[in-house]
Amino acid sequence: AGGAAAHRATRSNMKYTLSDRAYCKLILHALKHPLRSVCGALIGRCDGDVVQVIDAIPYLHTTVATAPNAEIALEQSCAYAGSGGNALVGYYHANERTDDDRMSKHAAKIADCVERNGGAPAGSACALLVDASALAEATERGTGRAAVRLLVKKGAGWERASDQGDLRVGGGANAKLAALARDGRAKAVFDFDDHLDDITADWRNLALNEELD
Repeated sequence: AGGAAAHRATRSNMKYTLSDRAYCKLILHALKHPLRSVCGALIGRCDGDVVQVIDAIPYLHTTVATAPNAEIALEQSCAYAGSGGNALVGYYHANERTDDDRMSKHAAKIADCVERNGGAPAGSACALLVDASALAEATERGTGRAAVRLLVKKGAGWERASDQGDLRVGGGANAKLAALARDGRAKAVFDFDDHLDDITADWRNLALNEELD
């Protein structure tokens, strides 16, 4: 068991870059469901010790413990990422309670599934936790630090990275996010829960992607 945990631990020298599209989409997903936990996967590619996160795929907003929906989301998003020559390189999560800064057991299980099955090189996957303490400044004023915290795999669990500088977000990302939030674009984000209720709700969010790029 110890050897497996060591194999799956995130390499200590990994750096992560988060595109405006991925950042804005995952935060908008959280804004659309402010009283619920939301989660999703991160699409990207690895270049040596740098992971470029280029997109976010919203998974759930009903309950993170809904295993069948999570399994469908993982399978389809993994295939979608692969079709573009990319992989699932991480997981994102926003907690229901604003004072909760940890991932639940159910959230960690989904993050583990993304790490094991997403196609990213061993030890390169990350998790992003929406930082409620930075959310208001980011979404209302378009200033401040990025409203996400970087988590990395350590042993059998996910822990906050000791160096948050290992995650780099574009300097204008919060300004773009605030403009989108003011325009009510959170309503345009669809996840797999939406898609399974209404097949016309596109979990890839292709129309929104055009606004974000």
